Amino acid sequence: MLEIITNCVGITLTVLYGVLFSGEFRSIGAAKTSSISPWTWMVVAVHLLALIFRGIQIGACPVDSHWETLSLLALLIVTMHLLLARFSGDRCTLIFGLGLTFVLQLAGASFSLGDQVQAQSPIGSISSLHAFTAWIGVAGVTTAGVHGVLWLLLKRSIKTGQFGILFTRLSSLESLSRLIRIATGIAAGSLAITVGTSIFLGSGVEASTGPVTPISLALMGLFVILALVPRSTGTVTEWRAWCSVVGLASVIFISAWVIQFGPHSQ
Repeated sequence: MLEIITNCVGITLTVLYGVLFSGEFRSIGAAKTSSISPWTWMVVAVHLLALIFRGIQIGACPVDSHWETLSLLALLIVTMHLLLARFSGDRCTLIFGLGLTFVLQLAGASFSLGDQVQAQSPIGSISSLHAFTAWIGVAGVTTAGVHGVLWLLLKRSIKTGQFGILFTRLSSLESLSRLIRIATGIAAGSLAITVGTSIFLGSGVEASTGPVTPISLALMGLFVILALVPRSTGTVTEWRAWCSVVGLASVIFISAWVIQFGPHSQ
């Protein structure tokens, strides 16, 4: 019965995010400063409630399986993109956040359909909290990385004169510079939560080995510096974009490492 409920929730959320993505795609001609649809907030709220219910059910943060982890990461990424759009007043990059969320939720639903029912040792509440805050950092850096990639692509398109879909979807290069600056601030804050919680829970969590800890600390230092730089024009923004892309590549590597070997593997 639990497996059926899990599959239904995963499929339903995937369909809902697919609908939101297609709706955002069809609104290309709409004002990029228009308000976010209440349906978007409702889907995110349903997603949050589903994960809270799952956490209550297992007695820990829902990070014990592939589908739980991917679904949690999808929720964090879409939430950060929504907050960025809400407080910046520019929703031009929201479609890319929804697209990434849809892909992650689709992958999570695939895992939920493919996983076989088997007895698993439950993850401890402290370890699950540590993993949850780690994925907050991953989501924050991913948000900054997406905006870094978009800024570099838009700048390249302007230089080459190849005007494609980015020009109908994105705002000006200056507006995107402001968005990437805010996104790096989000990344810095999320990484601070990750590292701070890890230090606070250090007595109850095994010391991480391998590349996870040094890369996380380096990323936090990098994004804190980027967030403190006040300028959003010229060479500063280009450096901010490239550093965000490097951060995105780093969290992809860390995520692959943790999924393959676990967070405490050497």
